[in-house]
Amino acid sequence: MFYECEKCKRRWEYPLTECPYCFVSLRKMESKSCRVNSVIKVAIPTLFHPNVPYYVLLLEDEAGNAWGYKSEKEYKSGDEFKLESDPNAVAIWRVKYNAAEAVGKALELIGGISIGKDSKVVVMPTIDKPSHAYFRDNTSPEFLSAVLRILLDRGAKAENITVAGQSFGDLPVAVAAQKSGLIDAGAKFGVAALDLATAEFERSGNFEISKTILAADLVVNLAMEKIGAAAATENLFKVLKKENYLGQKYLSSDAEIAAALEPVLNKMVAIGEAEYVQRSNKLTSFMGLVFAGRSSRNLDRVFNEVAKSFKIPETIKDIPVENISTSGRSIKEVQYSAEIF
Repeated sequence: MFYECEKCKRRWEYPLTECPYCFVSLRKMESKSCRVNSVIKVAIPTLFHPNVPYYVLLLEDEAGNAWGYKSEKEYKSGDEFKLESDPNAVAIWRVKYNAAEAVGKALELIGGISIGKDSKVVVMPTIDKPSHAYFRDNTSPEFLSAVLRILLDRGAKAENITVAGQSFGDLPVAVAAQKSGLIDAGAKFGVAALDLATAEFERSGNFEISKTILAADLVVNLAMEKIGAAAATENLFKVLKKENYLGQKYLSSDAEIAAALEPVLNKMVAIGEAEYVQRSNKLTSFMGLVFAGRSSRNLDRVFNEVAKSFKIPETIKDIPVENISTSGRSIKEVQYSAEIF
């Protein structure tokens, strides 16, 4: 996305609200197509780019805007550059200047979402601990705001959007949501907040699932990814009645519960926040990424592979990552040891 001043015709790649020279609103210039202008092959690895060789492309769109792009695949000058969407893939995309733009692109790479003004949408952020946003225990307010903005821009009405969560611990979910800034973030958009533990549940097979979730036209599993954890998969369980989930754990592993639950939640799309993430030692690391997929388990598996996690969680350990297709970026293009650096 580029931004152009219609008065002086200057352009910027970062999202300014108005021209700093003319003080007028800028026009969005979304690239429709692009070609490879030139190519550089890189054969020397670095800490943040360990997988070689790779290629640095200078891309140019139909309006003459140019930008750099890292690619595992080799191109030649003049080649058309096009990214294919795949609804069965896990999308990987970089967050540059605008989280909403990155999330929108990631969703586009998995076939997009279909919503209208009457669509009922439930957004389920990660709400684990009563801590400030910079600890990245929970979904950040900025990321929740970006997703809500996308939903509203694509036709959803604020009164039909619910931000929901549930606590399986001793503290009510509202305590963690308030401390992390999520309640204030949702309130700015006029969307409702709901503690799923206080709502009704409906039996579906062996599961007791929130009626709010089952009645929704779209459920967004908005996971705060953490290295060495299966954050999106763990967030899946929050649609269940607490007693039902604890009862299931006596009979099955979390991996088995998640595998059986995902097909029931066929209106769910998972979005993984991975701009700043927790390492296994609880310190944060910058990855600058966003993930999206129809399968929360596959998303977690790809994320941990990208971050080179020291230990793959048992919940997703048996999923062969080589069988998961990716769109946007390949794993090798963005992979580095985020546990260390």
